[in-house]
Amino acid sequence: MARKRRSKDQLKEIDALVERLREFIRLNYMTAAEVARWIGVRDSTVYDWLLRRTRPAEPERIAAFLDSLPRENGSGIAPTGYEYREYKNWRGIPKPRRCPFCKQAKGVIRRRRGGFLGVCPNCDASGPKRESYNDALQAWNGKGVILVQSNAPRSV
Repeated sequence: MARKRRSKDQLKEIDALVERLREFIRLNYMTAAEVARWIGVRDSTVYDWLLRRTRPAEPERIAAFLDSLPRENGSGIAPTGYEYREYKNWRGIPKPRRCPFCKQAKGVIRRRRGGFLGVCPNCDASGPKRESYNDALQAWNGKGVILVQSNAPRSV
């Protein structure tokens, strides 16, 4: 195939299109091989475009691919499938979850006679009493619930 002569403006447009493809790959956590399958070219060709070794012969294919994807709501910074969750505990410090009854306020672990227990400041619901703060926190979050079975016979 004969090489086309392109103007400087056309080359700038193609470079901008390849840069847009590079950002798409970076933000969507895809490999160039996956993108190559979608576009219908070899993966080495896409890698050559990204490394600026060559320019695409048919930039319309890349434009059609990028324009065919649905637009994401929001700022456009978050990758596809990412959901921002406010309650995510990034530092790994355990925190009480929302009240399982009213779901309005986060629980608070309070000291009571003989131990600790989780309490909702909104509806005054309380969780099981435990001997330590961490055990009460786990019980409030629903992770440390231990069922105690007694050996005494049941009365019917």
